Amino acid sequence: MKKDLITIILPVYNSEKYLAKCIDSILNQTYDNFELIIVDDGSKDNTNRIVTDYTDKRLKYVYSKHYGVSSARNIGLKKSKGKYIAFIDSDDEVASNFLELLYNNYSNNIQLSVCGYTKKVKNYSTNKGKKVVDRESCYEEILNKKIGGYIWNKLFVKKIIMDNNLIFSEKLTMGEDLLFLCEYLKYCKNISIDFNKCYFYRKNVNQVSRRYDQSISSVLFGWIGVMKIYEEMCPQKKVEIEYRYLKKLTELKKVIERKFHVPKINIDKNKFTFKQKLVLKLYSLFARQIVFIKRGI
Repeated sequence: MKKDLITIILPVYNSEKYLAKCIDSILNQTYDNFELIIVDDGSKDNTNRIVTDYTDKRLKYVYSKHYGVSSARNIGLKKSKGKYIAFIDSDDEVASNFLELLYNNYSNNIQLSVCGYTKKVKNYSTNKGKKVVDRESCYEEILNKKIGGYIWNKLFVKKIIMDNNLIFSEKLTMGEDLLFLCEYLKYCKNISIDFNKCYFYRKNVNQVSRRYDQSISSVLFGWIGVMKIYEEMCPQKKVEIEYRYLKKLTELKKVIERKFHVPKINIDKNKFTFKQKLVLKLYSLFARQIVFIKRGI
């Protein structure tokens, strides 16, 4: 029986440090019927040379101007031919069983396949357990950080993405993956979660800190989008997701105060109520900082 084609979308931008290791781990998959679409988001380092050195016909290279990771992923989606879609980050690696495990956990009643992940690159291990959950339970798993609100440890159905016009918001520079995932889950009934850790990610502290400082408005508006989805699809978790948003805002308050040397703002959390007007009340506390947000910071 012929295996279904899987499209792997790999956005890259100045990724020379770990890119070769990432590509090698992908090309070494035991599930070999895939296409690897590498979308170069305007790199200025040796990324192009590294990619073009590969002769594997499954690899496709697309160069684009620097519009950001969301734009690169959307380009990959438009060019994809696979029945299933996987996303991988350019500084990460995957176990040789990554695609095979995610694919084998699909069946007629599964709309999303998830695997475990770890910071350490190691040999693939088995028998870590798996389960099938419904959409509501999956939203809860994401909220409790049991499976992660990421896109890179998951295998998506392309038809669901295309039929519902799902894309990555190019207005967001942080939180775009969580928003995409939450949107996708709206069209799922059952999700397969396999706890075997076959995705290995690297956390670049300097890069994350820089993005965090430059993405204040992105985080705010991304979380508003996520909150709306939870209110619609998982209303019993409304209080919890609003509390998470409150915590995110207090973190951003510290970033703004540090970056722009503005006077500290005292927030009395006891005055907040978990109602739909919460967002507007929180924004009023950030009145002095909204000026920076409107400038596109």
